[in-house]
Amino acid sequence: MTVDGLVVAKRHRVREGEEIEVDEPVEPAAPAKVEVPYDVAYEDEHLLVVDKPAGVVVHPARGHRSGTLAQALAGTAAGGEDEWRAGIVHRLDRDTSGLMVVAKSRRPTAASRR
Repeated sequence: MTVDGLVVAKRHRVREGEEIEVDEPVEPAAPAKVEVPYDVAYEDEHLLVVDKPAGVVVHPARGHRSGTLAQALAGTAAGGEDEWRAGIVHRLDRDTSGLMVVAKSRRPTAASRR
């Protein structure tokens, strides 16, 4: 961070009229489709239930830009405007295993509206 073009300490108190510039590191884009371990417990035309093993990250995040379940499911399930979401509507922590429900389509069914 710079204030009026000069590097300042983190404890610097900003004053009225100072110009602040912050440089955020740019992280490279993650690959769209990757291979990660998971098993399919159930699948039909509307949803997919996957068994996520411990150690697999669900969504890309700082420090885990690739090798995620969402990336592995890209193109398989509905992601809406954010393809990387892959229809996943909840998450499990990296070190937690378990079943996850994934939407395969964006269109609601009659049963889902009840």
